[in-house]
Amino acid sequence: MSTESDTIVFTGVEGLSCHQFIRAVREQALAAGKQRDDQWIADYASIRFDGEALKWFESLEDETQSDWKLLRRAVLARYAEAVNEDSTGKRPGTVS
Repeated sequence: MSTESDTIVFTGVEGLSCHQFIRAVREQALAAGKQRDDQWIADYASIRFDGEALKWFESLEDETQSDWKLLRRAVLARYAEAVNEDSTGKRPGTVS
């Protein structure tokens, strides 16, 4: 039997954006009554990485892997920036 949480997979390349991933993880934490438990949320998120994102996650410091506040900042720093760059590697609206 498949549940909504089974569909939360973050590859960093296709599927969920980093923003959608963070929101989906937060929704699952809220549903489990764990929205204030940063270690539980980080542990939950850790099993939702796959492919390139999993490789990246495994390269993070243990402290970042086990603390949701640090982990979500790391996810945004790594993956939100890539989304905000155009094909030339520049962020939209920047002057050359």
